[in-house]
Amino acid sequence: MIITIDGPAGSGKSAVAQMLARRLGIQHLDTGAMYRAVTLDAMEQGIIDNPSAIARRARRLRLAFDFSVTPAQLKMDGRNVSENIRRPDVTQWTYVAADNPSVRAELVRRQRQIAAQVGSLVAEGRDQGTVVFPDAENKFYLDADIRERARRRTAQLRSQGISADERDVLPQLQQRDDCDRTRQTGALVMPSDAIVIDTTSMSREEVVAAIISRLRRSVHP
Repeated sequence: MIITIDGPAGSGKSAVAQMLARRLGIQHLDTGAMYRAVTLDAMEQGIIDNPSAIARRARRLRLAFDFSVTPAQLKMDGRNVSENIRRPDVTQWTYVAADNPSVRAELVRRQRQIAAQVGSLVAEGRDQGTVVFPDAENKFYLDADIRERARRRTAQLRSQGISADERDVLPQLQQRDDCDRTRQTGALVMPSDAIVIDTTSMSREEVVAAIISRLRRSVHP
């Protein structure tokens, strides 16, 4: 069973996907982590401004999720990079990997390979239900009012020890939304057959409960 969760930044999809996977006893595939890892490698190799070199490195990189721990750890060439890929400087440059058509094609291939290996998973990102797993049995699209998304992102950054002001985060999110929806590769698109959940006034637990309720209805209509 493949469950896809797509949505804009700050909609809660990562936290919900983790919690949902845990509740269902299946794996959580954080596709964004893979693009972050390619970005981290490009920074370490000094090739961040060389799209062709980044694509070549991406094809050679060994990326593996350790699903024996929760949340799953991402290892790059055998090294646990789960914390390093969340650094602000990596976040700043992640678009160079996410917007690279060759990198995207390679990581989509790997994401499908992971799904084939583990069987059942919750995959979250911005193109999971449209590009990576268009035939997934269950697709969800999470959204929320941008002011609420800014509040959540600010709280998330502060919890990581990063100074953040909601007044600065809001325009950044607006710019991110515009960019994500107009990307030439891997644009944020709501799957036509996805169930849309507005998470603005919902807790993570409530969103997960709503998804599980929908899943049960699809099995026992």
